[in-house]
Amino acid sequence: MDTWKLNDLRELVELRFGRDQKEALAPSLDSVVQRGAFAKYHYLEAKRLLSEATVAHAEPGKIMALILGADDASVAFSQARFRAAAHVTACVQSMHAMADILSHSVYFGLGLNLDASTRLEPHRIDMKNVLKKVSIEHVRQLLAVLTGHEDYQYLSALNNHSKHRSIVTTPYTLDLTEEHKPSGLKFAAFEYGGERFEARWAMPTLDAEYSRQSRLIVGIGQALNASLSTGAL
Repeated sequence: MDTWKLNDLRELVELRFGRDQKEALAPSLDSVVQRGAFAKYHYLEAKRLLSEATVAHAEPGKIMALILGADDASVAFSQARFRAAAHVTACVQSMHAMADILSHSVYFGLGLNLDASTRLEPHRIDMKNVLKKVSIEHVRQLLAVLTGHEDYQYLSALNNHSKHRSIVTTPYTLDLTEEHKPSGLKFAAFEYGGERFEARWAMPTLDAEYSRQSRLIVGIGQALNASLSTGAL
């Protein structure tokens, strides 16, 4: 997998705009990396907890007994389910934050704060407003793809509903209507911004969107580096 050479970006920003600009960039750049690592950690912990609690109960009948029972295994499962749901919620928040924080990296990386025509008040630096200020077509297109995808829109609605209204519940579900009778945490259906979002399996949803975001963030970073190295701003 391709990588984003972060140190190269720092050096290019310092060379083009000076040391103060490199220091202005650093917090958001570091935070993009941290948020990605946090999201991955929370996802893997949720997966581990559920796997350990259900490994000896793989058959649908045993899963159902685990969900409905009151023995030690069911109590342990209930605790694991609670902890996994907490990790899933934290994963969603970190994944959603990655794009928000990336907008700051783009803003400072391209020196948009140094020009009166592109400068934004600190509280207005977000993806929507930064997109309007970016003049590099390739970077702007990648940013639009990152946040315009329906899976990101779902993640954004899920995150905002859970932050500002109520947590979208993630019950442990056994679907007996499907051929392979899948089970796992499932985001409940909810409405946000006038749109209804149907229930979705939590782990596959997070896995797919994390992979998509990661690829695009690397691509955006590479485009930033290339633009700065060629002077195409």
